[in-house]
Amino acid sequence: MQVSSFTFFFSLLREPKRVQVFVRIKPSANFPQDMIKLGSDNKSIFISIQKSPRGGAVNNTQTDWSFKLDGLLHNASQEQVYETVAKKLVAKALQGYNGDCLLFLLF
Repeated sequence: MQVSSFTFFFSLLREPKRVQVFVRIKPSANFPQDMIKLGSDNKSIFISIQKSPRGGAVNNTQTDWSFKLDGLLHNASQEQVYETVAKKLVAKALQGYNGDCLLFLLF
């Protein structure tokens, strides 16, 4: 099964003095809706994976995760990603402020 690719964006500006985290889920015809639930607030994501029967009767593996984000971009265009994640950062950088925008890809 092919899972949608995720892109994690981390941006840091002096204002609001904290790292902001955004997740972009690229468009996919095979989005695993049974495993990944997107929060209606567009700022949370819930991931649930069924336990493997190979784990035996006592299986303490974690199967559920939830994450709070600054933004969730599902089926977003490049322009929407730029407007949401980087536009303010780029404007501040052009004014002489330090800023970083990092991304991490998962396929």
